[in-house]
Amino acid sequence: MKRISVIACLILLLACACHRQEDPVVAQVYQYRLYSSEVSACIPSGLNQEDSTALARNYITTWVKEKLLLHEAEKNLSPKEKNFDKEMTEYRNSLLINRYYEKLWRQDTNNSHISEKDISAFAHSLDNRYTVEKEIVRVNYVKMPSTADNLSEVRDILFDEDRRLAEKESIVKQLGDSIEYLLDDDAWLYLDDLQNEVAFEIDAEKAAGQKEILHIEKKVGDNNVLLVILDYRSQRSVNETKEERAAAAMLLTNQRRTEFINRYIEELYEKAAKDGKVVR
Repeated sequence: MKRISVIACLILLLACACHRQEDPVVAQVYQYRLYSSEVSACIPSGLNQEDSTALARNYITTWVKEKLLLHEAEKNLSPKEKNFDKEMTEYRNSLLINRYYEKLWRQDTNNSHISEKDISAFAHSLDNRYTVEKEIVRVNYVKMPSTADNLSEVRDILFDEDRRLAEKESIVKQLGDSIEYLLDDDAWLYLDDLQNEVAFEIDAEKAAGQKEILHIEKKVGDNNVLLVILDYRSQRSVNETKEERAAAAMLLTNQRRTEFINRYIEELYEKAAKDGKVVR
C-alpha cells in the first residue's frame, strides 16, 4: 500500500510539473498563482494584439490587488470573523425562495401575462398621481442647410398633410444620414427640449390654441428648420411616452407579482397549519 501511494504521488507531481511547463504562471501573490490559461480565458476573441495585451494587463493587475487584499483579510480576521456559514445559508435560502417565486410566477399565465389593454388601464389609473405639469408636443421637424437644392421640395411635402403622410419615405431618402430630422407621428417631446434642439422659441399659447396642424419655418444660422406641430398638451401622463408606458408596465407587473406571491404564501401557510405541519 505504501509503494502504491508513493507511485501515485510521483504521478501527481509529474502531472503538475507538465501543467506548469505548458501553462506558465503569469503572476503570483503569496500562495496564490495566476496561470496564463486563466488570463486567456477572459480575453474575447477577435481583438487586435494591442487591445488584447491591454485587457490582459488590466486583468492581471486587478487579480494581484484582489489577492493582496484577500491575504491581508485572511491574516488579520479572527476565525469567528471569517465564519460566513450563517450568511451563506441565509443567502442560499433567499436565492432558492426567489427562484421558486419566479418559477411559480411564470407558470401562472393568468397573472403573469400583461396585455396592452391592462397596461393602458393601469397607466390611466396613475394619471392623477403622476401627472407632470410640463408642456409636450407631437411633431415632425427637419433641420437642413438653407442652401440645399432640395429644401423647397422637402418643404412642399412636409407642409402638405396628404403628401406628408404619403411621402415620408421620399423625405427620408432625400435627407440622408447627415441631416437632422424627426418624422415619427407617435413620438412626444418636451416643448423645452424641442426648443433647445431647434434653437428658437415656439409660441406655446399659439400651439395650445391651434385647431389645425401648425407649420413653422425658421432660419437658424446656416440652416432652415421646418416644423410641423401635430398636437400639443400642457401636461403629460404616464402612458404618453414609450419610456413611461414601459415604466407603467413594470409597475403593474411588480404589483401583480407581489399580490400573487403574498396570496400564495397565505394559502401555503393556511394549508400547512390545517395539516398540523406548523407548530407555534
